[in-house]
Amino acid sequence: MLLKSVDNIFWLGRYLERLDDTARLVNATSHLLIDSHKDTRFSWPILLDVMGLDSSSTLADYQLPPDATPEQASIEYAVMAHLISNNASSVSIRHTCSQLKYNARSVRQLIPRDMWEELNMLDSFIQQHCQQPGGRQQRYNLMTEVSRRCQMVVGVLDGVMLRSDAFGLFNMGRHVERADMTTRIMDVMVLQQLQPTQIKRPKFRWTSILNALGGIESYHYYLAHQSSDVDAIDYLLTFADFPRSIAYCFNRVAASAKGLPHSINILQQVHQLQTLLKAAPLSELSTEQLHSLIDQIQAGIMQLHQVITEPAAAQQQQLSA
Repeated sequence: MLLKSVDNIFWLGRYLERLDDTARLVNATSHLLIDSHKDTRFSWPILLDVMGLDSSSTLADYQLPPDATPEQASIEYAVMAHLISNNASSVSIRHTCSQLKYNARSVRQLIPRDMWEELNMLDSFIQQHCQQPGGRQQRYNLMTEVSRRCQMVVGVLDGVMLRSDAFGLFNMGRHVERADMTTRIMDVMVLQQLQPTQIKRPKFRWTSILNALGGIESYHYYLAHQSSDVDAIDYLLTFADFPRSIAYCFNRVAASAKGLPHSINILQQVHQLQTLLKAAPLSELSTEQLHSLIDQIQAGIMQLHQVITEPAAAQQQQLSA
């Protein structure tokens, strides 16, 4: 495989997963509002903050009323536009799909024709239907369809792609992105529903996040086989049998890395991340400690990305010198 293709195939996996997970983030918010009390005020800019943006400077570009408060409809519309329809936004669904298509075209020789056709249909659907964020019900249905079409691409690839280094890199990209985005979705719930304190946090089932991640049924099955109650945060961090848990994602990255030339460095970084999940009983953490743990995991995921991609970049620089 050409060195320049390593980065493209890895990012292909990341962008495809980012599309799916951004749609799930938007729908997690919808579920949260449904589950909340009618007088609950939702701070929409938090969604931009957990995506790594400065919400204040980002929203300044949308010419909002000077007296707009974080829970008002004008703020909601601007945030959703930035996450869905604004092609100039680096985190929007439309921009992510454009980057997905670019990376797929760059490695066209490595991916099956059936996957290429599904990616084209996904891109056509998003560019046509994601021009405006729409109302909540329309938005929810649209995000559900985006997520479904992303899963169709993965299903086609899983059924026909050669199990090569390219397949391993693609899956590593998917699971690195999934771990990152799942922690971000969790962070929205933690920041929105719990006040930062040093005392032990209360247990929450968090039906909203479980619904958004497709895990409500498996969570109930998991609870039925536990001797004590376990909240959704513990489940999403450590239950390695659930495909969207952080523990599962790290296990899949390690499994895919074993055939790569620099697998030792990757496995060492994965082990450090896995150690974070075992450092202390999660149920004993306060809200502040939980938020800090999520931040540490996200920082570790950034380092993992660098470990995976930097050897190829370094070799490319040597060839160009």
